[in-house]
Amino acid sequence: MIGTVIAILGTLAGATLSAIFQGRQQRTALEGTEAADRRRDAVDAVAALVSAIAAHRAAMWHRETLRLDGADWDEARATSQATRAAISAPAVRAAVLVPALRDAATAAARASYALRGAESHEALNAAREASVAADEHLVAEAGRLLGA
Repeated sequence: MIGTVIAILGTLAGATLSAIFQGRQQRTALEGTEAADRRRDAVDAVAALVSAIAAHRAAMWHRETLRLDGADWDEARATSQATRAAISAPAVRAAVLVPALRDAATAAARASYALRGAESHEALNAAREASVAADEHLVAEAGRLLGA
């Protein structure tokens, strides 16, 4: 009789431990999947932001070159306004997903805005180089924070 009770208790203890370990493994796997999904979403958000900033920088470069050369730049202004507006959504997404990148993202966006009103082609070149450097800094920070 005592042997039977011990066998039953042993079986119950083994089943309980097995269930606990299986639950822990499932939670760990789920947490790993969630972390990988969040990291992927953050990388996608940063990539979309950098792409939007680069598009705006190109539009501003074209617009300001036309303006400095005395050419008609009305169409280029409309394009640059659209590319500037396109920065907002990825900037918000990146800031929400990776708050630690907010300063670098803001600096990169502002550097692209700084091409506006350049007083000379040299100033425009300098502003463009500063914008590219700010993008590179953003990408480096994202790599540091999100690197595997």
